Amino acid sequence: MSDRRRAWARALYDAAPDSPSRAAFGDALAGVAAAMRADAGVHEFLVDPSASRDDKRRLLEAALSGADGPAGAVFGRFCGLLADKGRISLIPHIALTYRAIRDADEGIARVDVEAAREVPAGILDRIARAWAAYVGARTAAATTRVNPDLIAGYRLRAGSLRIDYSLAGRVERLRRELARPLGPSSAGAGGLGAAPRGEG
Repeated sequence: MSDRRRAWARALYDAAPDSPSRAAFGDALAGVAAAMRADAGVHEFLVDPSASRDDKRRLLEAALSGADGPAGAVFGRFCGLLADKGRISLIPHIALTYRAIRDADEGIARVDVEAAREVPAGILDRIARAWAAYVGARTAAATTRVNPDLIAGYRLRAGSLRIDYSLAGRVERLRRELARPLGPSSAGAGGLGAAPRGEG
């Protein structure tokens, strides 16, 4: 499955006539994937084998803004092939793979920022620039999600890498540290729970 969706994503990426088209294709795929996740009716229609393939193709084509010209023709052929081959159900996976291909080609590092409240644009830009420097990328793109349970601060996530700068994370680390049993070395060093020293 992963090879199949990579082949579709790579074919569309390589067929794009220019960089703006590659960006537009990625946005269109992401938009269709989001619609399929959010609207059961859209998902059912697109994966229904009895539904008109032409109608499916037209719906997919409509996701590309400014669909005139060479870019529109390429994306239209791509949508037609997906419909003809019965591969529309792969679009959410193709969208993610396409983004990964584009990110690697353009040196874009993506980071998800989880915050206790809305992050001002200036701060988000600073986080993105700091993240690009941290991972050695040419640039970074940051997305945000609000989670009031963090109390304050941020959590940064990119793939399997997670960095927790939140107050909730600090409290949890302190709780785990205090819950650890104290060994002889801790007690002997006068740590928490150490027996008081006698005099004389």
